[in-house]
Amino acid sequence: MRAIRIARSVGRFWAGVGLATVIGGATLAVLGSPLPAKPPRTTLLRHLYHGAIPPPDPKLLVGSPANPAWMIPQQSGKTSPMTYYAAPAHIADGLHRVAILVGGIGEALTPSLDAVTSLPPSVSLALTPYGPHLQQVAIAARKAGHETLLGLPMETSREPTVTEGDEALHGSELDSVNQKRLDWALSRVAGYAGVTDEIGMATDETFLSQAMNSQWLGKHLQPAGLFMVTASRGVKLPPGIPGRRADVVIDPETSGVDQLQSLNQLAGVAVVQGSALGVISSPTEGDIDVLAKWCAGLKAQGLVLVPVSALIAPRNAK
Repeated sequence: MRAIRIARSVGRFWAGVGLATVIGGATLAVLGSPLPAKPPRTTLLRHLYHGAIPPPDPKLLVGSPANPAWMIPQQSGKTSPMTYYAAPAHIADGLHRVAILVGGIGEALTPSLDAVTSLPPSVSLALTPYGPHLQQVAIAARKAGHETLLGLPMETSREPTVTEGDEALHGSELDSVNQKRLDWALSRVAGYAGVTDEIGMATDETFLSQAMNSQWLGKHLQPAGLFMVTASRGVKLPPGIPGRRADVVIDPETSGVDQLQSLNQLAGVAVVQGSALGVISSPTEGDIDVLAKWCAGLKAQGLVLVPVSALIAPRNAK
């Protein structure tokens, strides 16, 4: 049989391939398999803090133009407060998402701490900037894994009989006055993922009902990297700000039976549209007990409780 002759250059090529294979194998033996992709920073933070929300990051704070001593939220590179301080969402396939926001937290100490300890971590808490116990409750909420938002005082539909305090945003005020009031509120505490018009008074705010006011607020909130939730009727979210309107507002002045009916209405909305957001303002100990028991039975209804941020773009938009 005639032998097949291989060109010398081809022989050298395959010899090189063989040598590279040997070297590559030896390298893998020493170095091991390639490292897996680095997990997202938020995942690392959850592991580091054992499920708690991480403490305020100085890189996500900046001095206010109105008062450099007031530290207000800001984006830092690709990191924003709305993602950095967001609570994790555990969403199983086939379950409809329900989020609950509890407002007025930080005003009265006992019910505020009761909400922190008695409600599931997936329930989000809205801190009132006027709260005398704001820092204490905010720290407790983070340790328990609750995502927090900050309530922004604004002009209400019941003025002058009902107002949201001296630091409320008003359409009749100068921009410089409203800017100072906004930054004062934003600086009252740190480590929150979003803002809301729910400050614990169970009344509709009307500041955002005027397009000019809405545009102004959107412009000043964009650098902060926050999302927004509105519980007021007849208002839209500021342009350019990711957020969500409440689907059901639970009245804390009603009986436990009526509150349960509102919560069941919220569940029905979630089934129809895939997700739903409910808001309750300044609940009492009894209200918190009703809410906690309702949350415990969600899975049996084909629902899953998630933090508010899980209903907000870009992570999980409705």
